[in-house]
Amino acid sequence: MEARGTAETAEPGSHLPTYHLTAVTTSAFCLLLCLLLLPVLVLLWATESKQQRARRWRRNGLTQQAIAERLGCSRRTVGRLLAA
Repeated sequence: MEARGTAETAEPGSHLPTYHLTAVTTSAFCLLLCLLLLPVLVLLWATESKQQRARRWRRNGLTQQAIAERLGCSRRTVGRLLAA
């Protein structure tokens, strides 16, 4: 007898529809991916040099003075970092 309703079941004796199993699998995969990538992103952020930060902030439109305030150095130092 065919089940009436929304979706086919995963196995003949199962009560979980296939779309539910797919959603659970996708959620578990996303959680695992986040747990694996988070330490990598933190490591990349922590090892970024002043010069790399200054260049990234400049690309994002910050002024040299604003970058200097964030880095805790002079505007002239920021100018040298960006020129190098």
